[in-house]
This record gives sequence, structure tokens and C-alpha cells, in this order.
Amino acid sequence: MKTAMLIVGVQNDFCTGGAREVAGGERVAAPLSCVASAVDHGNGLVVVSREWHAPDSHYFRDGTQTPYCVAGTRGAAFPPSLTLSRRTRIVYRSTDPEEGDSAFHATDRTGATLAELLEEGGTEELFVGGLPTETTVRATVLDALRRGYRVVVIQDGVAARDPALGREVLGSLRLAGARVMGSGEAIMTLYSRGDVRID
Repeated sequence: MKTAMLIVGVQNDFCTGGAREVAGGERVAAPLSCVASAVDHGNGLVVVSREWHAPDSHYFRDGTQTPYCVAGTRGAAFPPSLTLSRRTRIVYRSTDPEEGDSAFHATDRTGATLAELLEEGGTEELFVGGLPTETTVRATVLDALRRGYRVVVIQDGVAARDPALGREVLGSLRLAGARVMGSGEAIMTLYSRGDVRID
């Protein structure tokens, strides 16, 4: 089975101390890096979606929303604990946040959409993790399920602003058809299926 890894929203502004912090959000970076490495070693596609907003976006002008993930700023950068291979594809979600939280709104520097990259890679199954669980992760997983992908949410690779709500969201995603498993189990699944081999 052709598996791809999708990491969403793991940026400094969504980590502790960021403009839209998820307390302890930076802790998801290590398990997601491990799963991404396994997918990459199996020649699977790894895609990272990053929010990349203009500083003068009308979304920020009325003062009700603190600017976050502004293009080129430290807040939009990845935390140092997120390690990615050179083959990782990066897509940018710079549309108005009001248009929706799904990473499927993102495009790469050439204008290719996330959906096009996944199709190009022959993706059948999508491992998903990132921040925050209750918004971007939820919207992206539901979007992926609607598009016919098998979806696995990496349980230790997601975090919510409200932990109780985060658990509720994971339950609802299971009911919608996603599987939820830890990073270790996800990696062992890849090895046990022969998607990744120990040399």
C-alpha cells in the first residue's frame, strides 16, 4: 500500500509561547519526525503543510485576531525539533483562514495542490499529525476521508488547546472512518507490511 505522511500546522506560532499556542504543541514534532523518516525510507511521500499569511491580511485588520504564521517570520517557521528529509514537499496555506482549516487548501511553490501531489505519488493511505487537533487536524482528516484515502491519525503526533475536546475529536474521527494509533505502532505497521525494510 502506498502510504504518505502529512504534517499540518507544526509551526512556532502553534507551539508554546506562540501567537496561537497549543500548550506543549512542540512535543508532537519528535514522534512525527520519526514516522516521517520511516515513510521517507519506504520511498513514500512526506508533505508538510504550513500556514503562510500576509501581514496585511484583512483577517488581521480589525484587531480581533492576533497575526500568526506571517510569511517569513519566526512564528511561521518549523520548530527545530521537527526534522525532515530533503525530499519533503512543503505546501503553503496562505488563503484567508475563513475559507477553512483543511490542508487541502494548500499549494506548493509551483501552484500544485496537496491533492495533486498525493495523486502524483499514487497515495492510498495517509498518516496525519499536527496542530491543533480540533481545527486543522480535524478538517484535514475529514477532507482526506471524503476524498477516499485511508487515514491514520498519529495519536502522540497531535495536540489540542483543550485536551478534553481533543479526545472528543479523535473519537469522532474514529467514527468517521479514521484509525488512531501511536507513532511506534504506525512505524511497526510500515515494517510489518514490508513498506519499509531494515537493511
